Order: sequence, then C-alpha cells, then structure tokens
Amino acid sequence: MRKNSWVLLGLLAAGLLAAEAAAAQSPSPQTQRQRAPGVPMTPNAGEVQKLEPRSDRIEATREREQLARDRSGPPEPNRPIPMPKPVPSIIAP
Repeated sequence: MRKNSWVLLGLLAAGLLAAEAAAAQSPSPQTQRQRAPGVPMTPNAGEVQKLEPRSDRIEATREREQLARDRSGPPEPNRPIPMPKPVPSIIAP
C-alpha cells in the first residue's frame, strides 16, 4: 500500500510540474499580438471617413434599384403557372 501512495504522489508531482511548464510556454492572455512595424493599431480618423459611403453613391444605388423595380413590372394575373416536372421512381418495377 505504501508503494502505491508513493507512486501516486510522484505522478501528482510530475503532473503539476508538466502543467506549470506548459503554462509558462503558452503566451499570456494579457499580451497583445503585435502588428507589422509601422502599422498603427487603430485606423486614423481620416481613413475612417474615406471608407464611409458617399451620399451620391447611395443615391445612384437607389436609382438603380428603382429602375430595376420599374422594368420588372407587375405580375400577369392570368399567366400559366409552371408545374414541377415528375421525378422517376427510384424503385423501378
């Protein structure tokens, strides 16, 4: 019985040492990943304004959408409804 307790104690100590070594090798969550040299961590205010859509682009998009809606027109009330094609049976007689 004494051998078993020493073996268990040794395994416990080895496990603790291995866990401590693994924790020392992994990067701590407090450290931030660094970017390439010369790259700012956050964009400048001027760059953000360049990325915002312009009002003339928004108007052009709305006009294109309106033209597409006008071209499609209303659906015809008495048009023939397409029926699905029959599917052949997998189990053939």
